[in-house]
Amino acid sequence: MSGEPRVRDAELVKRSATGDTDAFRRLYEHKHRRVYLIAYQILGDSGMAEDVVQETFVALWKHCGRYRSRFAVDTWLNRIATNRAIDRWRSEKKHPRSAASVEPASRSDDWGQAGVTTASSATGTVASDPSLRARWRDIQAIWDELAAELSPQQRAAFVLREIEELPVREVAEALGCGTSTVRSHISLARKTLQAGIRDRFPDYCPPRKPRQ
Repeated sequence: MSGEPRVRDAELVKRSATGDTDAFRRLYEHKHRRVYLIAYQILGDSGMAEDVVQETFVALWKHCGRYRSRFAVDTWLNRIATNRAIDRWRSEKKHPRSAASVEPASRSDDWGQAGVTTASSATGTVASDPSLRARWRDIQAIWDELAAELSPQQRAAFVLREIEELPVREVAEALGCGTSTVRSHISLARKTLQAGIRDRFPDYCPPRKPRQ
């Protein structure tokens, strides 16, 4: 993050701590989309991701006074959102809802909710090209299926590092663990995902080079 946005974010948090609702609204407008994408990729369900967004910003509003500017606001939000999403993930595993109640974002009419496409849709290319849009929906569906086999920590670490492209240090701060643990989670997640793609979605695997 460059210095100017970080200073702006910190100022909005400080103003929110004084009860400035306009500052908090601006903070929400700047950040809620990214929080949603992170939550969705961890949970694989748009409704639960939206709940996490609300819970994250309620927690932010309640605890604005605890913010210390040595931390980036994004890092703080990542940690709140990730913890809320992991809690939801564990709760859902213990008390699963009926299949009819689940509405994956990859099936949503709102193209903007397909989180794996964040980087590509930012250029406008995917959103404007129906064929690419369909392909990214397929990729999102593959991620939803395979990521269900990861532990919540592995899924969160992979999302934050490989999809959101955060530095390992920031991922560690968000998950409340060491950088070596983050790398271990990512390595295990990558192996699980690669094996799943080879077994279930071979069309998405690059062709193997012939032996010399």
